[in-house]
Amino acid sequence: MKVTQSLILASLALAGGVCGEQVPVVPTGFLDASALMVRAETNVDLNWKVNIPATKVEELIEIPDDEPTIIAKEDVAFEVRMLGAEYAWAGNYVLAYGQYTYGDSPWYTFFWGYGDDANALTKKTCDILRKGEELQFGFRGSKNGFRNMPWQHRKWHNYRWTGTGPSWYQNDNPAIILKDGDKLPERATPDSQVDIATFLAPYLDESGKKVDIGPKDLIILAELNRDYGDKEADYQDFVILVTFTEAENSTCTRRWNGPPPPSPPSTPSTPSEPAPIPPKPTVPGIPE
Repeated sequence: MKVTQSLILASLALAGGVCGEQVPVVPTGFLDASALMVRAETNVDLNWKVNIPATKVEELIEIPDDEPTIIAKEDVAFEVRMLGAEYAWAGNYVLAYGQYTYGDSPWYTFFWGYGDDANALTKKTCDILRKGEELQFGFRGSKNGFRNMPWQHRKWHNYRWTGTGPSWYQNDNPAIILKDGDKLPERATPDSQVDIATFLAPYLDESGKKVDIGPKDLIILAELNRDYGDKEADYQDFVILVTFTEAENSTCTRRWNGPPPPSPPSTPSTPSEPAPIPPKPTVPGIPE
């Protein structure tokens, strides 16, 4: 249910910053002294801190082996960019959208549109993930959402998720998460459609079989209308690039300002012994 389409050239220009190029690690921090002028034989208090940025995504997040989800190891900023939405029928793009959530936040929509709306330079969003929070993505494609279809007549396929998804939904067609150096999944390609290696060519190594992106990037692939085992499920209906960095080194702001996750209950302490009752005072001149 797709049409052959090259990625937008403006999107490919982004590849210079993510496709295998090693960005130099630049420490940040501060140094403060308690005095402007230091005299001989005097002591000065120095306060300093050095922040050394992570060199790979595994230092910032965890991707468990048993499910495709993302869990923050520390407060981290993430930026989502649309690389492509090859979701079409008979040469016409069909409506699709992507959302994300973390902690107790609502679902935020970062893309709602058609394949030719996907642009890595303009279709992007940024947010902050707290330590221990799970970042989940949800993707959905319309069955008949062509541009001239009234919204009240649109029908939809089931959601596709990273992670477990909402508790009410069984995630039987999870999205695929790939990091730098991962092997590209081998998916059969239907006739007259571009294969996934060609679609992701700017983000692959010279062999065309392994992902070649920035060390703190992820590529997430979603199939919007077919099951994972379907021979025509080639996982290029919805493709995003997610870039992570330390929250303190980012200009992002957190969209969800609700309460933080509840702390685990503490063990009740043993009650202390009651204070002793003081003895009755002796008053002179009064017999016992």
